[in-house]
Amino acid sequence: MTGGGAPRAQRAPRPVHRERFVSASELAEYAYCRRAWWLRAVAGASGEGETRVFAEGQAAHRRHGYGILVARALGSVALLALAIAAALWLTAR
Repeated sequence: MTGGGAPRAQRAPRPVHRERFVSASELAEYAYCRRAWWLRAVAGASGEGETRVFAEGQAAHRRHGYGILVARALGSVALLALAIAAALWLTAR
């Protein structure tokens, strides 16, 4: 040991993780909703008997997606209005 400091406490070794195959559909599920992936892959939720909860989650994702679509459309309209206002201001000078 160098440096003359107190000896470090030994940590217990981490458990060895088995290599696990990850499919493309599993990656897509993770990209779409990490929580849904975790519920299925880690927590073991199978969907059996939990269809109402999963249906509510799907509906929430649909509502969120619609909200994003509306926000993007409103942003485009705002940019268009700004461009028109700038053009009118420049021509009025």
